Amino acid sequence: MLRSLALVALLAGLAAGTGRHAARAESEPSVQPWRVISLPRAQPQRAAPQTYRPHRRYDRPVLAPAFPEDWTLGLVMPPVTAPDAGTAGAAPAIPDSLKPQVLVIGDSLADALVAGFEADPAAKADLLFRHKSISASGLVRGDYHDWPKTLAALLAETPKPAALVVMLGLNDRQPIRAGDQTLEPLSEPWRDAYRKRIDAIIDRAQQARVPLVWVGLPVMRSPRLSAELAMLNEMIRERVTAVGETFVETFDGFSDQAGGFTASGPDIIGDIVRLRGPDGIHFSPAGQRKLAFFVEKPLRRRLGDRPGAEPQPAMATLPVAPGAGQIPAVAPPPLPAPAIRLRDPIGEMRPLSPPASAATLTSRRSNPPADPATRDLFDRGLAPEPRPGRADDFRWR
Repeated sequence: MLRSLALVALLAGLAAGTGRHAARAESEPSVQPWRVISLPRAQPQRAAPQTYRPHRRYDRPVLAPAFPEDWTLGLVMPPVTAPDAGTAGAAPAIPDSLKPQVLVIGDSLADALVAGFEADPAAKADLLFRHKSISASGLVRGDYHDWPKTLAALLAETPKPAALVVMLGLNDRQPIRAGDQTLEPLSEPWRDAYRKRIDAIIDRAQQARVPLVWVGLPVMRSPRLSAELAMLNEMIRERVTAVGETFVETFDGFSDQAGGFTASGPDIIGDIVRLRGPDGIHFSPAGQRKLAFFVEKPLRRRLGDRPGAEPQPAMATLPVAPGAGQIPAVAPPPLPAPAIRLRDPIGEMRPLSPPASAATLTSRRSNPPADPATRDLFDRGLAPEPRPGRADDFRWR
């Protein structure tokens, strides 16, 4: 009986102690209960995807740098706004009917050239581009597209183009059918036939008295393709420059320092961007703009050389009050050339020692300086009198 009561008391004490420990564990976070609590595992956080942001864009204006607010400097300045097209100080827009019309023909690379011109606001402001391109065309397959015949019809239209831009040759590495013969690409008979087809394009432009600008083919990713297109460039350059027309070289402009292909390079503002397409042949938008940049300067030079592009005579008329007629106005004479101001004389030059001869060097003799100014400088330490206005004139102090 006593053992049963002792066992019951022991069990009651253990139960009371467990309750106290549980209450203490709930009240004190530092005391852990005897049972193990499983916590949920922390899920690993995925990094946010990174997006490419170019530093500058070739087709967007560069934002102005941030300056401190005017009120922090104690200044109140009026806002500056760009003049509109119709306000004073802004050049009026030139209507399309008065812009020189530039005809661009060729293959898919000619499309890229026109896209580069269209992306240039300055070129679109004063030039009108009209392009006729067939993506898979060339000078070899006349049965697919006859460019000399098409060009004759385009140049005969009214108004006549002010200049002609040609970019062909990408699809010309094919056999030429000459009668019953098939000429292998880049063989000597093939080259003779290809030169005649180049001359046909040149003759159409010269008969219509339209300046011709022929754009060379750029470097390609395939070394074999680049070598063959370089041979075509040599033949085209030879025929075009022989008759006084313009050939624009683009091969080196899209190659690296070793002359090989590079997909990226500096654009027209110097940023390193992607210039070529994934196929290693065509251009990205930045490459199209750079291609047009190479062609624009020689094109504008030829537009200035065309007949009728000379400036009008200086005689003009100025409107006056109604009923008073018009008074002829003569342009002012050109300003005289600025006079060239010559330098002031810096003074005479005196040798520090007399000229030494071979005998003087071997005998090791030292003669005293014969010049009084030199003798005073080295023997007595007296500097010569300075000239007024010279750098060593310190008398103004």
